[in-house]
Amino acid sequence: MPPSAQDIMLIGGIPVLISYQLPHAVFRGVFVGLSAEVDFFASTVAGLEPQGEAALRSFLKLCQNTRRSPLLLSEGGQKNYLLEELYEQMAEPARLSGIDLYDVVRRQVRTFQPGAGVGAPAILLSL
Repeated sequence: MPPSAQDIMLIGGIPVLISYQLPHAVFRGVFVGLSAEVDFFASTVAGLEPQGEAALRSFLKLCQNTRRSPLLLSEGGQKNYLLEELYEQMAEPARLSGIDLYDVVRRQVRTFQPGAGVGAPAILLSL
């Protein structure tokens, strides 16, 4: 069964909205909280993680090469990142699912740090 419109996957500590694209029979992931639209496709839910990791790595490398922040600032003139607000909204549903959101994020981010070893696998949350 395809994920609902409320399904979110965490890849590299960044939330990904998951949708099922009926005309093409593929799953689409779109990272939320980044300074550009970064999306990816897979024919199965299991295929989303490697495709998402590859898309995120490419985006982070582009940001590094162009010396721009990969994170989107919140609206309203605040100096916070949208990602911080998303974590606040996701913390309780994750806790109710037995997941320590901040621990998962810390472990996942390691995957994208040079020489840091293996991080945590992606997780799927239904909100």
